[in-house]
Amino acid sequence: MAAIDLAELARQAQSGDATARDELLRQLYAVVRRHIYFSIGGGPLAEDAVQETMVALYRGLAAFRGEASPRTWAITIATRTAAKLRRREARHVVVDDLDAEVFDVDQAAAAEMVMLRRALAKLSDKKRDAFILMSLLELTAQEAGKALGTFANTAASRDRHARAELETILFDESARLAGTDGEREIP
Repeated sequence: MAAIDLAELARQAQSGDATARDELLRQLYAVVRRHIYFSIGGGPLAEDAVQETMVALYRGLAAFRGEASPRTWAITIATRTAAKLRRREARHVVVDDLDAEVFDVDQAAAAEMVMLRRALAKLSDKKRDAFILMSLLELTAQEAGKALGTFANTAASRDRHARAELETILFDESARLAGTDGEREIP
């Protein structure tokens, strides 16, 4: 199946093509939902964030200038929406349930993703967001910086720091589950 040209769909949607608009929003929904679920987990807060983001995309489509790809534009809006809801719901706790249809994974992979989400919850918001954008959603440092409202080098630095912290968190968690003391061997 040929790759869908989101930029072309956006142009057609802005010209009044309802079918193109619906297809564009359908394609962006999958990206937004994955991003939100990594950012704030599942549950009602995540569903609210996805819904708010999709409404913002629908309303903002006419003003979309095409300076970034539609995917980057959607992720930028999702990032800001998730951050706003995280601040508003400071008592939010990450839900361990993994909605398999969001990620399309088997049970073993779902368990690993739950562990990753728990580890992500231990990072600062800034590092978590940079890691999700650059390492999981594969945005460039430039795109991630734009989505985060910061410089590309800052986004890249936050991603590197997040990776290092996640390595430690996940190693310690694996050692805890295996019943070892967590001592690392130095090669």
